[in-house]
Amino acid sequence: MVSSENYILPAKIVGLIFSLSLIFFDVGDSYSSIIFILIMLTIGIPHGSVDHIIAFINPNSRRFNSRFSFFSIYLVLIALNILIWVFSPFLGLFIFLLVSCYHFGETQVIGYNSTDNRLLNFVIGANILLSLFLNNIFELQEILVDFTFFSSIDLSSFENIFFLLISVAVLMMSVVYFDIRRKVPLYAELSILYLIFYHTDILTSFSIFFGFSHSLPMLLMEYQEMKEKSFFRFYLKTLPFTLLAVVFGLVLYYFNNNILTTDNLILFVFIIISSLTLPHVFIMKDFINDK
Repeated sequence: MVSSENYILPAKIVGLIFSLSLIFFDVGDSYSSIIFILIMLTIGIPHGSVDHIIAFINPNSRRFNSRFSFFSIYLVLIALNILIWVFSPFLGLFIFLLVSCYHFGETQVIGYNSTDNRLLNFVIGANILLSLFLNNIFELQEILVDFTFFSSIDLSSFENIFFLLISVAVLMMSVVYFDIRRKVPLYAELSILYLIFYHTDILTSFSIFFGFSHSLPMLLMEYQEMKEKSFFRFYLKTLPFTLLAVVFGLVLYYFNNNILTTDNLILFVFIIISSLTLPHVFIMKDFINDK
């Protein structure tokens, strides 16, 4: 087993430095779309672009009899997720949040605790998404305008700092409840992440978390697991499916309908991410087991 702590911490420090630079120079909101696209193309999508290799590295966790069965199941899950979004955006959003809570939490606890506590994984992921949404709640109401039960709530009497304090308090109560091997460093990292959420818009906040706290550590872990001679050679293997994912997004953008609308870029982005995340979660579940 490869030690995860040797490369997870440097990856997250890079993200922290990048985040502080955005906040210090106050460029996050102005260039949020550019930041998101750059992070997704260079880190976010590539970390899931070697699933077809990762799925067959460890024979003990192999779920597929062949490459054909792998791609068939992978594509069916993507198509199923899109159909759910088309026929019921509410159900699509619910499934995305449910799956993301577990997946993000499972990868977040690596280096701090074993990943075999499923409840802890889910709670940590739920805390991250709760903070992301709470610290950008007014922007989120505009994004989810069709979800009237949420967008119609009048929150104008609350200050932004109130939602930051709520998210940190929920995190503190959650972390204290569990027996975590490295509890203080985990709480410290997430608290810093929540401050970043507070100071940046929702697209930049998600980009920073998804890119540097989630995707980059996983990308480096995949590189070490695949035992490539150089990171450049490993990264080249991510390019074909990264390009396919981009084409997938463009095709979905072109053939949208009245429900799967592209008028709201951020909601459309989450639809794309959720479609790619659903099959990816099952591959990573075996890959990071006990890391």
